[in-house]
Amino acid sequence: MILLSWENSRELATLEAEKRPLRSLHLPGLEPLAAEQILKDKGLNDETQWAELIRLYQGHPCWLNIIASTILELFNGNLSLFLSNPTEIFLGDLEPLLLAHLERLSDAEKTVSGWLALQGEAVEISPHPVESGLSKSEFWQAIQSLARRGLVEKLSVESGYRFRLNPVFQYYIQSKLT
Repeated sequence: MILLSWENSRELATLEAEKRPLRSLHLPGLEPLAAEQILKDKGLNDETQWAELIRLYQGHPCWLNIIASTILELFNGNLSLFLSNPTEIFLGDLEPLLLAHLERLSDAEKTVSGWLALQGEAVEISPHPVESGLSKSEFWQAIQSLARRGLVEKLSVESGYRFRLNPVFQYYIQSKLT
């Protein structure tokens, strides 16, 4: 049986083990060629800038389809015009999807999301940040849950691991905090 989901449930995660029949597979964004095919099928021009659009929206097929439609509607498919302000991520029709994620979060997960959004870069979680207002256990549980939901990314660095909010979700959270 194959189960597709935006998030890996706690129950399934606890049942996984190397010698057990249950496995989960986190699928990151599409490979560049597959993502480019979406943009080609949508009729976007400026192929030289496709890689930047794919990077901004992490190769997420749904997000790329939505944003490509927006570019067609507002800029007649001209990607250069859409990307003319590289410091902003346009959310547009992605906002309802991101709002749905935000509404399903617990209070602790919302607190951690807000804290991570304000950090601006990947951070260590040990020791846990006291300014979050959460206990170490609450903070780590929230990080773990956000990671299962695909909203927090774990990055390997020389000194261990750092965590950061998904960049699109981070931009969304930052826009709600201001």
